[in-house]
Amino acid sequence: MKVFYKFLLFFMFIAVSFNGYGQLFKGEVLIGGNLNQVDGDRVVGYKKAGYCGGLGLVFPFRFSPKYETKSWSASMQILLCQRGARQQNYNFNIKDTNFQYATQYKFKYRLQLNYVCLPFMLHYTDKERYSIGMGLSYNRLFSSKEIEFDIPQTYDSVAHFNSSDFMFVCDLRCRIWQKLKAGFRFEYSITPIRSRFFHPSEYNKKAETRKQYNNTISLYLVYVFNEKKSDLEAEKYKKKNIYYY
Repeated sequence: MKVFYKFLLFFMFIAVSFNGYGQLFKGEVLIGGNLNQVDGDRVVGYKKAGYCGGLGLVFPFRFSPKYETKSWSASMQILLCQRGARQQNYNFNIKDTNFQYATQYKFKYRLQLNYVCLPFMLHYTDKERYSIGMGLSYNRLFSSKEIEFDIPQTYDSVAHFNSSDFMFVCDLRCRIWQKLKAGFRFEYSITPIRSRFFHPSEYNKKAETRKQYNNTISLYLVYVFNEKKSDLEAEKYKKKNIYYY
């Protein structure tokens, strides 16, 4: 958690520095959940649920003075994100693995990876309502827990995880009401989070070493500060769907 506090202090310093530029920068708070899998393991599907949440800074801009609205924006966030993988009670038989203890236990797999995430994104907003964004995220691992066959795994028995993870980010947002928005986000590791050796099994006849990658989809709510509430009448607001910044 020390890494998180360092990033948080750095982020707060930036936020305070930009406090006098309220017309230029916007603040936002984000909270949501995600579904995760790790590509390259032997577990399939988005079965690991986790959380995501944190703070962000947004800089709206336009490429040319001839445009009336600032449809583009650059953003930076600091988030706590939980990733990993999960498999519940898969029944092994004797042919499934060479491990002797595998015939005595149901296969339970739990992988929990906790990251401090710093996404940097570029967004385009259409009609002040829908936004699409892309970017990169630097993720710092500050804790991990892996359980296989009800046995906690250690760095001695399984390859350790890389402390840094770089991910591609695709982000979609829709304004729900005034400053409140709902979002969907897809993230995928650009570099492997680790390489792990697997013993032969019924489904994989040969021993192999696989590179593993985080694969995450998220649903979240975001509240944006420094956006002026619409001062139009409710009826006019509904007809024209006009929003003010």
